[in-house]
Amino acid sequence: MDDKRDRIFDAAHVLFLERGFRDTSVADVAAIAGVAVGSFYLYFKSKEDLFVQIYNSENENVKAQILSRVDLDDDPVKVINSIVEQIFKLSSHNRILQEWFANPKLNELIAKQSDNVVEDSLIYSTMLHLIDKWIADDLVKPGMSKDRIVALFDALTVLDFHQSEIQTDDYQRVLDDLIEGILKVILK
Repeated sequence: MDDKRDRIFDAAHVLFLERGFRDTSVADVAAIAGVAVGSFYLYFKSKEDLFVQIYNSENENVKAQILSRVDLDDDPVKVINSIVEQIFKLSSHNRILQEWFANPKLNELIAKQSDNVVEDSLIYSTMLHLIDKWIADDLVKPGMSKDRIVALFDALTVLDFHQSEIQTDDYQRVLDDLIEGILKVILK
């Protein structure tokens, strides 16, 4: 990679983490990178183009962190709880990853970039990796398809989007109970 391009990318990464997409301007990125605003456009079509590249990089880095911290051969309940905990922990304060949920325009741009955007996302790719392992290790009940397993875990994502509507002081316990129940349906 070109040194100027690297500096722009790195400066934008820091600013997007600190400020989010909306409160970061091309001029801010160029100033931090030590380049002219015009130089920015030699390397990136737009702030959105740069953000999507940074989002994809951040997503891959967080996925790698999660998979490095989890023993996929451990008890499935423990593995799923650990993965879900790591996903929430590593993404809850990450302004770059939060844009997927908070900014429909960026969500659409990220989605347009890849036909497999959902499968490549932090949550899905980690879960699909684990589900494939369970299937390969013959841990899944007969008749339980990969699509059905994914749909059950999709329900957790919907739940997380609406957690403020659940009347409980212990959301994490409710989530853990649901994960345990889903695993009882899926695994032998």
